[in-house]
Amino acid sequence: MSRDTDEPEERPAVSRPTERPAPSAAGADRLAGFAASLADSAGQPWEGREFGDNPYAGDDGAAPAALLGALAAFRAGEVGAEAVVEAVRASRVLIPLVAERGEEGESGAGLVVDKAQELSIVTVAGPDGRTVLPVFSSVTAMHTWNPAARPVPAAGPRAALAAASEGTEVVVLDPASETEFALRRPAVWALAQGRPWLPSHRDPAVVEAFRSSIGSELGVLDVRLTAGDPDHRLRAEELLVLLELTGGLTQKELDALLARLAQRWAAEAIATRVDSLRVRLASGV
Repeated sequence: MSRDTDEPEERPAVSRPTERPAPSAAGADRLAGFAASLADSAGQPWEGREFGDNPYAGDDGAAPAALLGALAAFRAGEVGAEAVVEAVRASRVLIPLVAERGEEGESGAGLVVDKAQELSIVTVAGPDGRTVLPVFSSVTAMHTWNPAARPVPAAGPRAALAAASEGTEVVVLDPASETEFALRRPAVWALAQGRPWLPSHRDPAVVEAFRSSIGSELGVLDVRLTAGDPDHRLRAEELLVLLELTGGLTQKELDALLARLAQRWAAEAIATRVDSLRVRLASGV
């Protein structure tokens, strides 16, 4: 939580990686677990299954029309962010894997050669330092971001479940493209768990929790919620809390008031439904 009086400094959006992730000793196990999260085999081994079971066998790599339509309507201000999340729920997305250099050996001619390669799940650091899983609507968008990436198709909810299983709280659709759209922790969890999602500033449970939090505070006239990152590009905190205060509060009184509110805002209704927030103070009469 932070408080400010001016517009937030713009954060850089998630960018294409400058270098490939370094391979790790646990890479194979991690990839296996990730693949299991995407699998539709109910925990059964893939051995003996026919490729006809693949629902994306005929996928040409183009962006799903419904997903592009929802993104365009969102950018035009015609629908809310929840419409994009619902479109992701019903769409195929592409998860990028990158081939990494494996164990090295020496050829008969004395040249260093790769004895094996491993595929790594591509994650990047977001503006706030958290790990971000990039996913893509199309092969074109993926290769614009990283030409070396290999697409793995998955249903939107399965991609969210895979991210959650890796401890990744943020998923960004089409980073570095016009269609870029960030899904923060509450939206990712809602997709993974099959629950509906609303932006926190319009979520009735969140609004009620904030209103209840100021009920006993004589120094607070009103609390209003608005989108902190309305474009969903990770350029600021998710939620902006506008706190209108009575005049004449001393710094000590203000600090004590904010400490009490912060404690109440740690309650489950807010903590699980709000990814991040900042506070803007305004003085009333």
